[in-house]
Amino acid sequence: MIEREATVKISSDLLGNLLGGTKTVSGRLVRVTREGFYELTITLQGGSYTALLPIAATAIVATRPEQEVPSIDVER
Repeated sequence: MIEREATVKISSDLLGNLLGGTKTVSGRLVRVTREGFYELTITLQGGSYTALLPIAATAIVATRPEQEVPSIDVER
């Protein structure tokens, strides 16, 4: 699970349009708004910027892998 203020990789078609083809950037997930946006702080050209990206057009991947959880045997 991505934690609050986690460092993430962000991929968005909107970013591609704004940044001239670059669709993936690094940033921090700040919150998920009620209106359907991810609020992110993204790092571009040495500066930090706040961005609201629509959930439907944005993929967020944590930069740290999840801890492995032992499997549970289920009787079927």
